[in-house]
Amino acid sequence: MSVPLGWLLRRPELRLKVLAGARHQDREVTWAHSIELADPSPWLAGGELVLTTGLRLPEDPDARRDYVRRLAGAGVAAVGFGVGLSHGRVPAELIEAAEEAGLPLLEVPLRTPFVAVTKAVMERLAEQQYEGVVQASRVQPRMTRAALAGGARAVVRELAVSSGTRVAFLDSEGRIRACHPPDATVPDLDEVTGRSPAVRAAASVSSGPDGVVAVQQVQVGPRAHGRLVLVADRSLTAVDHLLLGHAASLVALEAEKPLRVRDEQHRLNGTILRLLLEGTIASPAARDHLVEAGFPIREGVRVLALEDGSPRGTLTAVGEALGERGLPLFGAVLDGAAVLLLPGGHAATAQAVVNELADRQKTRPAAGLSAVHELGDGPAALGEALTALSAARARGCAEVVHFASLAGQVLVTAPQTRAVLESLSVARLGPLAEYDDANDTELLASLRAFLEHNGQWEAASAHLGVHRHTLRARMTRVQGLIAADLESAHVRAELLLALTVWQGSGRR
Repeated sequence: MSVPLGWLLRRPELRLKVLAGARHQDREVTWAHSIELADPSPWLAGGELVLTTGLRLPEDPDARRDYVRRLAGAGVAAVGFGVGLSHGRVPAELIEAAEEAGLPLLEVPLRTPFVAVTKAVMERLAEQQYEGVVQASRVQPRMTRAALAGGARAVVRELAVSSGTRVAFLDSEGRIRACHPPDATVPDLDEVTGRSPAVRAAASVSSGPDGVVAVQQVQVGPRAHGRLVLVADRSLTAVDHLLLGHAASLVALEAEKPLRVRDEQHRLNGTILRLLLEGTIASPAARDHLVEAGFPIREGVRVLALEDGSPRGTLTAVGEALGERGLPLFGAVLDGAAVLLLPGGHAATAQAVVNELADRQKTRPAAGLSAVHELGDGPAALGEALTALSAARARGCAEVVHFASLAGQVLVTAPQTRAVLESLSVARLGPLAEYDDANDTELLASLRAFLEHNGQWEAASAHLGVHRHTLRARMTRVQGLIAADLESAHVRAELLLALTVWQGSGRR
């Protein structure tokens, strides 16, 4: 806020007289300050009406001119020189220098105390502050009514009309969603607020060829909806900033309406999914809710389990990906994983969602997909998805692991049984690996071929490219090293599982 210099000059009780710079009476005075230093410029911020009696004014005419030039350089609005104390009249050098610098120089008569000038400025600033509060109190209800009646567009128009500025609302992609006047343009905001969204301040103000530009983020918590931009051909007041902030809040609330409804729908869908996977909701009730939500169930359902550090963040991202495909989100966090329900015929959608998550979050989640099930088989579908997820995690697999692809591998995939088999593989196969390393033999490879060919000597030896007698000799050595009977079906099964885990752990 500031007081026009012309307003002060029109106050008859102050009896101020303009001696120089009469053409600049439109200057704005931000404060009136009495100071008698020989060089007060280091203590001035600009915009002040400097009041002095010339007590420390030098005698040298050139030094007096420098005094005025320094004040002009400090950006003061005007100088008030009190006569009748140190000087009977304003020195001519000051008048000449002020006229040259375009700095208003006022004569303050002896009967006008400096405190009267300061008081007049302070009272006018206080009046302006009160007027601003009154103006804001009148405009804010109009803005609120505009928001209720016409949404963001009406808020933008009300702000522009009330402040006499140009206003635009830009979405998070930088597209203009509403503006007033209708043909209003906005400057390049990347130049104003920075190119990286991560470093953009919640609010910023800058000046340039387009005028004064104020930018306010439209945001609720971590969710940003865009930016509100106000462009003025004048300096902005505290009221302008207050109204801009109020408008941004109203636009944010308007943008949040459909998102709040969506979030409530997701919470309800998540509850239904949990009940479905726990088997505690009747299939007809679950079916009715799924159909009302637009979820296709004609081909049955699948369960997709994802693990990527932040299950809830994953659910949010997946919800957006599914929404783009016209599918509602039925998701919940279970056993530390993001668990989703997909239509039975959407196996390809599972992989597409994982690919999009990898692109958006720069990390690829582990993913497991169940087989197709009826609605009443929720617990079984969840178990399959989590088992497939364990396999994906163990393999470090970039693709979605389908439960159907785990035939013959479920035991080595489940964490509980895998730990036992890891210990068994070290105990049973470790001696063979050590023997192979020390003697350059192929006992482990021979054992695997023998077991995978069901103990058929001819088939196993042909696979290895050795004579069957050579293979028999190797198996005799294997039995001696591990003290196991290879004729036993139970022993063979145990060793085959141990070999699967041994190889899956990256061992030779």
